[in-house]
Amino acid sequence: MSEQPQPVLLDSTTYFRLGISIHPLLHGSFGTAPKYTLCVHADLDDEYRRSSRLKNKFEWVSHAEYVDDRKGKRYEVPRKLRKQADDAFTFLAAYEKEHGLNLSLVDLKALAVGFVMGIPLVTDDVNMRRVADEHSIECWNTIQLLKLMVTANRISMDKVTEILEYLNDQNDLPMAKPRLRELFREYFGTDCPI
Repeated sequence: MSEQPQPVLLDSTTYFRLGISIHPLLHGSFGTAPKYTLCVHADLDDEYRRSSRLKNKFEWVSHAEYVDDRKGKRYEVPRKLRKQADDAFTFLAAYEKEHGLNLSLVDLKALAVGFVMGIPLVTDDVNMRRVADEHSIECWNTIQLLKLMVTANRISMDKVTEILEYLNDQNDLPMAKPRLRELFREYFGTDCPI
């Protein structure tokens, strides 16, 4: 019997940045010992439907092939742990409010999932990472995820370059260029292509 893949939860922004360039993004698993499977929070589609800004900027999200990719890859906390997730959400929301971090409800729910389920959360949002660091929630950045995907032969280095060039052209890099270049060198051991 094969081991179940480790879920890795993408925050909404990471999904919106990568979903169009790596397609299908969520389908299947990758890596060996451990194997990983990417997923999004169950509320991502609701967040998208409620936001005209997201619908205008990422209209591709509503296309059938992307909707199909998200089917079955919406992460929900198991029923027996929902009370713990709700409690974690309440605690994290109070921390967020106390520190004026301005996170969305879906961001806080994703952090609560990471906290309760002990699964990695991929985000480049400074405030989400602050909450994660303060509460020992495992947090990866986009460059770290891309490196893992390259190592597992899920994507190529050419695809990484294509993604970074696209995000640069869209003025939507996951972080400031100096930090991006620093992390790229750290994870890939070479100069960043942008």
